[in-house]
Amino acid sequence: MKKKFPAWGIVLIVLAIIALIFGISVISPYNTMVKLDEQVTTAQANIQTQLQSRLDKINELMPSVQGVMDQEDEIYKDIAALRSNTPGITMDADGNMTIDPKASLTDLESADAASSQMVRDINVAMESYPDLKSSDVMRDFMTSVEGAENRISYAREQYNEDVQTYNSYIRSFPHNLTAGMFGFSPRDKFEASAAAQNAPTVKFD
Repeated sequence: MKKKFPAWGIVLIVLAIIALIFGISVISPYNTMVKLDEQVTTAQANIQTQLQSRLDKINELMPSVQGVMDQEDEIYKDIAALRSNTPGITMDADGNMTIDPKASLTDLESADAASSQMVRDINVAMESYPDLKSSDVMRDFMTSVEGAENRISYAREQYNEDVQTYNSYIRSFPHNLTAGMFGFSPRDKFEASAAAQNAPTVKFD
């Protein structure tokens, strides 16, 4: 006579299958969320890197700007204010600007808008200061602006694409259940100001 398989064994098998299915349905989405979240973090870091490149060029130019501009000039005052009072940007004793490594997304947006405006102010200042306009430093600055602005624009777009992919994934069913279990929440997109979206140019006409 064959021995009957115990009921508790069947129950254990069923529970094991359920646990396996649950584990697969949770672990795979979780790993994907981690990957997408890391992509967003990397994309934000890339924005920070490109904004620092823009600041580096402004840092190189500022001694020449300050050397020829009247300190009572409104443009000079505007640039000085933007350098010293912009969230996300720190300035050392020598006046060199750096993107704060702990800057939030909102701070980066402010730094983007402010540094973009600095380029515009410098562009306006050239018309009033021929010595600045003709300097080798300014000419080098001019050749660097277009490439820097294009890289910043690309970094913004890539970040927002990664955020959209991540947000869509964690909000869709049933991934939203896993997202809720592990604390994954939507990320904000990078909102560039209207001025910053239009890349500033430096003209020598």
